[in-house]
Amino acid sequence: MIIFDFEWNRGYDKTPLDEILQIGAVRVDRLGGTVRDTFNVYIRPAVHKKFDLGARKLPELEASRHSQVDFPTAMKRFRAWCGMETVFAAWGNDDLKTLGRNCAYWKVAPLTAGETLDLQRAFSCLVGTGQQVALWRAVEYCGLPDVFDFHNALYDAFYTSVVAEWITPEALTASTLRELPRFCREPFPGQPHRKVGTFPGPEEALNARSSRRPACPLCGRKAWVLRWHAAGSHQYLAPFPCRGHGRFLCRLTLNQTGDGRWHGDLSVPEITPELLLEYQQTLERGEAHRCKSSGQKRKHRRKRPKAARTA
Repeated sequence: MIIFDFEWNRGYDKTPLDEILQIGAVRVDRLGGTVRDTFNVYIRPAVHKKFDLGARKLPELEASRHSQVDFPTAMKRFRAWCGMETVFAAWGNDDLKTLGRNCAYWKVAPLTAGETLDLQRAFSCLVGTGQQVALWRAVEYCGLPDVFDFHNALYDAFYTSVVAEWITPEALTASTLRELPRFCREPFPGQPHRKVGTFPGPEEALNARSSRRPACPLCGRKAWVLRWHAAGSHQYLAPFPCRGHGRFLCRLTLNQTGDGRWHGDLSVPEITPELLLEYQQTLERGEAHRCKSSGQKRKHRRKRPKAARTA
């Protein structure tokens, strides 16, 4: 299996082409498996005279500007490196479409893919959000250290391969973002309620790191909440996954004290038919709070190893 990522310059001139500037990829023996090999190449821009805002912020833009490799040469190397692989995966489906347009523009053969996996969509199903989750947020959600720059194609492919360890087969085959994988049916002992707070308001309570870190009731591994679904007066439900035991629901109840400040009570209740019905009703009402990130993307923290500079 090949997990790939591209960085490109979005064209706004007379040539409507998102020109690929970097191809990065890793080879794994299975989804979530060990990285066996890597591929990385920077491509000299030749289509657009200017860089869009996103391209100007790429941490390795200068490597592409000074590269002597054109897209047809880079694509030839990439196809050779892929060899007989026919299963490909990426964070989202834009990369494969962009690759196809670049191949058509330069009149070179595209990849021969027997199966393509959209890992961003599968992860969004897994965590129970109706929107696509950015890669850096998924890295934060899984508690992974962000030791490399984001928006470097090779490093983003690495991050994607590690996040893929959390993705279940059910999440991969869900037909819509609202079609969620099954919750864990394994019984677990009653979980203690955890007090969180104090906060100046409900929004701060919903966004707080302490409120958004439920633990698996079977192994204690902590996860992240990305979105709270309103279940009643100052009560919220949210799904969260454990890569070893599946999906659970947590409940956050907020209370206001006499001084006007807010406290929270976080719990992981037993998965019962009544709880699942209550959760389904919250989804139908559509009243949700998307949590603001507790951290920010970190940039330029480490230089790329010399061995990863070329294919």
